Amino acid sequence: MAIAAELLAAYAATDFVVFDGAERWALHVGVASPRVDALLERHGADSATVVTAFNPRSRVLSPDANAARHRALVELLEERKLPFLLGEGRDPSGQWTPETECIVFGISLAEGLEIARRFDQNAIVFIERGKAPRLEFPEG
Repeated sequence: MAIAAELLAAYAATDFVVFDGAERWALHVGVASPRVDALLERHGADSATVVTAFNPRSRVLSPDANAARHRALVELLEERKLPFLLGEGRDPSGQWTPETECIVFGISLAEGLEIARRFDQNAIVFIERGKAPRLEFPEG
């Protein structure tokens, strides 16, 4: 399934806000950051994946439906004993409602894509120490 250029641009422009203790700060696709590397180091990981369960395939669901999907994602991560922080994907233009997300530490790209497929997501953000966060796609 091809993703429309407009949707890809929106994903790339998103502020991926990390709820890092008392701090809130954003990581961005294509922008390497010492702060991202420090986050990975604090969590003993060389990589992380930002994933949401909200709005599968970019179809807007009700707040209750999205909350239920997020709970299912959290339950899956807890079952797998995967460390994570919460975050929020925010549209800097304010046109889209923010989406609750999880920043999952120490998982492979393949595992991140598997979780994305499970929750019908078009994309994830994959983070590796020393590199810029990048979009990855579970389908073709």
